[in-house]
Amino acid sequence: MKKILSVLIICVLAIITLSLAACNGDKGSHYPDSDEMKNNLENGGYTVVVTTDLNGKKGTYLSATKESDYIYFYWLENAADCDYFYNYLEEEHTDYNSLVKIENDKKFGNIVYCGTKNAVDTAGIKVVNVKVDVNT
Repeated sequence: MKKILSVLIICVLAIITLSLAACNGDKGSHYPDSDEMKNNLENGGYTVVVTTDLNGKKGTYLSATKESDYIYFYWLENAADCDYFYNYLEEEHTDYNSLVKIENDKKFGNIVYCGTKNAVDTAGIKVVNVKVDVNT
């Protein structure tokens, strides 16, 4: 009986410890850089291309595809270019789960991306505590 009780207590303590450790992670959003995202996607079986050739605009572009899943991600130097790429992605893709534009963010800068849920998750993107500013 003592052995069973000891094992039960150890199991409960292990579960509590693992639960608390999971709560200790960064609670903010995470957008990997192009190298990390490329590695995540290639490890997930995606075909990935990264380029800085953006037709005269400054930044980095990553595209990744795997069957019907995809992500197209832009890290841009100029916030004014965000609208251009956002509108382009919105017109070119109708089956996305995420279409996001972030301008002049202190942590992430200027980013625009479009993708399916599986590709966005595989890329390592984590979006937490999103504030939406609606101008009416």
